[in-house]
Amino acid sequence: MTIGPIELEIIRHRLEAINADAGETLVRVSGSQIASEASDFNTAIMTADGIVISCSKFILVQSTSLNLIVRDILDRYGENPGIGRGDQFLTNDPYLGTLHQPDVTLVAPIFHGDRLIAWAGSTVHEPDVGGPVSGGFNYAARSIFDEAIPIPPVKIVEAGSIRRDIERDYLARTRTPELNALDLLGQIAANRASERQVLELCAAYGTDGLVHAMDRLLASTEAAFRRRLIELPDGIWRENSFIQHEQRSGADYLPNQVYAVRLAMAKTGDKLSFDFTASDDQAPGAVNSTYPTLANFTMAAVLVHICQGLPWMPGAIWRTIDIHTRKASIVDAEWPAGVAMSTGTSAQAIRNCVSCCLARLLDGSAAHAHMAMASSQSSGAGGMSISGHRLDGSPFTTLFLDELSGGGGATSNADGSDTSGTATSPGATPSNIETNEAYYPVLYLTRRELADSGGPGMRRGGVGAMHAYRPHQTRQSIALLSMAQGLQHPATMGAVGGEPGLPSGFAIMSCDVPVAASKGWPELADVTDFRLPDAATRLYPDQMLVTSSQGGGGFGDPLERDPAAVAMDVLDGLVSVGNALRDFGVVLRLDGEKIEIDHDASEAERKVRLKTRLGGRDPRTIEGPVSGRRLSSHFRAVAVSGGEQVVCAVCGHGICDAGADIYASLAVHEAVAGERSAITDRYAGSERFRIRHFYCPGCARQVDVQVARAGDPVLEAIELPVPRIPTEARP
Repeated sequence: MTIGPIELEIIRHRLEAINADAGETLVRVSGSQIASEASDFNTAIMTADGIVISCSKFILVQSTSLNLIVRDILDRYGENPGIGRGDQFLTNDPYLGTLHQPDVTLVAPIFHGDRLIAWAGSTVHEPDVGGPVSGGFNYAARSIFDEAIPIPPVKIVEAGSIRRDIERDYLARTRTPELNALDLLGQIAANRASERQVLELCAAYGTDGLVHAMDRLLASTEAAFRRRLIELPDGIWRENSFIQHEQRSGADYLPNQVYAVRLAMAKTGDKLSFDFTASDDQAPGAVNSTYPTLANFTMAAVLVHICQGLPWMPGAIWRTIDIHTRKASIVDAEWPAGVAMSTGTSAQAIRNCVSCCLARLLDGSAAHAHMAMASSQSSGAGGMSISGHRLDGSPFTTLFLDELSGGGGATSNADGSDTSGTATSPGATPSNIETNEAYYPVLYLTRRELADSGGPGMRRGGVGAMHAYRPHQTRQSIALLSMAQGLQHPATMGAVGGEPGLPSGFAIMSCDVPVAASKGWPELADVTDFRLPDAATRLYPDQMLVTSSQGGGGFGDPLERDPAAVAMDVLDGLVSVGNALRDFGVVLRLDGEKIEIDHDASEAERKVRLKTRLGGRDPRTIEGPVSGRRLSSHFRAVAVSGGEQVVCAVCGHGICDAGADIYASLAVHEAVAGERSAITDRYAGSERFRIRHFYCPGCARQVDVQVARAGDPVLEAIELPVPRIPTEARP
């Protein structure tokens, strides 16, 4: 059968539908609320050599580099134990291809006759996979030997039948064997559903036709992505992100230390390069990322931010990307470093860095600037493993994903989505409250959107949420193992001058506090001590846990937001009246239930703010759009005698010579990490961080916001090449 462009698109969409159906199959069989409610899983279809050609959109980071697992199986197991029809291989080895040990992957070869034509795969986060601490996370781990020991690929299904010896060994490791067994059956069923439907495609288009079609899809997607890269400017973009964990130097123990993830992203022609080599050395345990985790989070961010309108086909995009790293670093840990908490710590810092750099790259193109998006929520303190005993003495352990209620990043033409979760996990969501209460001995007291948590900007970042629950129907305390990130500084960055989203929150307080009736952290800040969660954190029957997820990053200068949009946010409960003034310079008057904008007072307030940004100097008059070569929304390069000069795109003020460090010539204001938060400065270690606001020295427009450690040099976030000046030909 001849496969033309129409048939090719039908096959591509059919592969996506097969993945979606596999996900539905998995959910119907799974017994865990992590998969069935929070959708902490993903499915994928690969070519015969393991290239990911189609993946679901639940937890993208779980499947974008499944090729590493399949490649290992093909290289090692071809002869012994062999790869045959009906086989399925299980692994949770983060040094090989999974994100961390709780993510269990199952891959299955798909044969048509005796010919290997494809692979199906799925990954599910399990409630427990063994190790010394319930839930698989050990904050006090010194190495991977203090965590669940990874399982290399094992043939758990052979010729269509579960190998009971391997299944028994796998389930003996976990404290939740019933749930893990159901998830295993769900993954087996999902892979079989994919196999059946891929073979139906073979029947419709022929085996050679399908295999050739997959090759053509990969080639056409690669070509389309290369064309997009060519349309974007060349240059280098940088971002730093920070996490906190302990350090050990010999016998010295240093808690609450800072680890930096540093990225320099270069785009040249039709290639992207991600250089993480300047990132800090690996930690003693738990929070490190392995190379597969680094690769997965990098690719997922690329798909979300720069592949809009293109097929999300990781195997094609990998052909255009290079990742440079350094072994034994926080982003590329060396065995036997602990890595079980990577997905909520260093991996989120990786994603934030990639997202910020991609936003800056896109903003440099007039044709693609509309695709630039601020960062969505990062992992915070609300993501945690809980464990304990019910009234009848039976043990429980699970992962609560309340934090997947954070805000989405804003764009040039839209506010961020409220409580939408992480952009690289578009299908994931917090479990239903009633489901959590039915499964586990907790009682929720509130779950609601958190006003003022979205990052201010011309477009506001999406707001996060606040959650509170207490022990219920248990006389014992509940162990809480929080990811403990995003408390000491903002971790969700804005774009193009937008502000970061509000940091996350974590507090244990008396059940007598009326948290449900409060207006958020400003009214709760003085009722308890704010301590960083650690390995010994427990929740007692007379206490409640209150957490909040982070808001999404804002886009553009907050003083340029339409006052009518601010007033609407106040009416919707997303921004308070006081913070409308503080964050946006908008003065509102309350008249009963009506809100009126005082336009004259707002204009006067904004003029004062602009003058303050320049140290009391009047801003330059804005005369109109500035022509010149686009560098970003804020900067243009204009021809001058002997070369080019970087000028403000709004007021035309000369910033610096082209090729010089733009940031060295900007006005800057440095603020404490908790400048917008009622509680951030109460966490130990927050004093180490600063928020740096950068302004045009002419018109005072806010052009960038960075989070840095106090005393660190200013980051040159944009470095653009100087074009060659044509010269006359010599005789």
